[in-house]
Amino acid sequence: MRLKELEQEAHRAAGQQFLLTSSSQLREVLFEKLKLHMLCEKVPRTEMQHLQSTSEVVLNKLQDLHPLPKIILEYRQVHKIKSTYVDGLLSCMKKGFISSTWNQTGTVTGRLSAKHPNIQGISKHPVQIIKKQYVKGKENEIVTISPRTLFVSAEGYTFLAADFSHIELRILAHLSCDPELLKLFQEPETTDVFTTLASQWRDIPSEQVKHADREQAKRVVYSVVYGAGKERLAGCLGITPLQAGQFIESFLVKYKKIHDFTKKTIEQCHNEGYVVSIMGRKRHLPNINARDYRLRTQAERQAVNFVVQGSAADLCKMAMVEIFTSVAISPTLTARFVAQIHDELLFEVEDSQIHEFSDRRSDVDIIIQIQVIPVKVYFAFISRCQFISEN
Repeated sequence: MRLKELEQEAHRAAGQQFLLTSSSQLREVLFEKLKLHMLCEKVPRTEMQHLQSTSEVVLNKLQDLHPLPKIILEYRQVHKIKSTYVDGLLSCMKKGFISSTWNQTGTVTGRLSAKHPNIQGISKHPVQIIKKQYVKGKENEIVTISPRTLFVSAEGYTFLAADFSHIELRILAHLSCDPELLKLFQEPETTDVFTTLASQWRDIPSEQVKHADREQAKRVVYSVVYGAGKERLAGCLGITPLQAGQFIESFLVKYKKIHDFTKKTIEQCHNEGYVVSIMGRKRHLPNINARDYRLRTQAERQAVNFVVQGSAADLCKMAMVEIFTSVAISPTLTARFVAQIHDELLFEVEDSQIHEFSDRRSDVDIIIQIQVIPVKVYFAFISRCQFISEN
């Protein structure tokens, strides 16, 4: 019903009927009819066809200029909930259970991927939908939907999530040997990691770090890790590509060893045509010496990304094998490995065995230590109405 309401609202705001799920039709309305691109800074274009983008980032930028972008954002949100969490999950359910198909080689970095359904893509963040009231004087009702509350453990069992805290950032510290970054993880964690990072980067006390400073530090460091360019970072932070480039440059000036690591990784890839993860897995990058600047710089970002994210995937898989073996040879433990959700491993553990299973964490800690940085593994007990930890 809400989808239909939003569709009608969009048609009224646009002054014409169009298919809300069609990027080309939406592009025509936003930029050819309403000409919203003329009321703001440069609108990013799509990578392949160089058309004006209708992405979430662009719609967020345009939503204060006209009612339509905000309506489209809500429509996409509600449509995703229905197609992914209702229709999608129901089509995969058998006798009250859902079983994904897992692929060991589905990603270039070595991370596991899942399909039918993609259980890794189920958001841990609650989604709010505004239920409009058409009675005068009655306020709109806000409905909160938490997709992961759909999943419950079996009777007598509890979900237990093992979270590898900031594993990619720790690997970046290990590989770069940056003293500031190493210091961040060698000292007791008294404050939030990204707050401390922002404090170091901006040269201000931790207590003066604002939410925007923390978010910028987080986005910038992950733009280095994930190989995101300044265009994407600009979209995430709502700033210009020039400002985003300056952020990245100032960050790498502060953390010089990270800059040295990325430079060395890229040079090695130029010379050898491939990069290697911490456990020796190779990724060949044919475009690393391409004449086309766009293809070459993309391959350079992919090189750095693979070394960091691929190494994180290696360590997570080692931990999976260690815990699985530990349970298999135990005469008492019956825990089941249910899923890997990025840097978290999800288990279903018999209530009477929770503490015995939790003791296995020390085995994992020993297996995946890197250099002088402890890789912290946090175990979180999950109530039956939740799916995975919210960290």
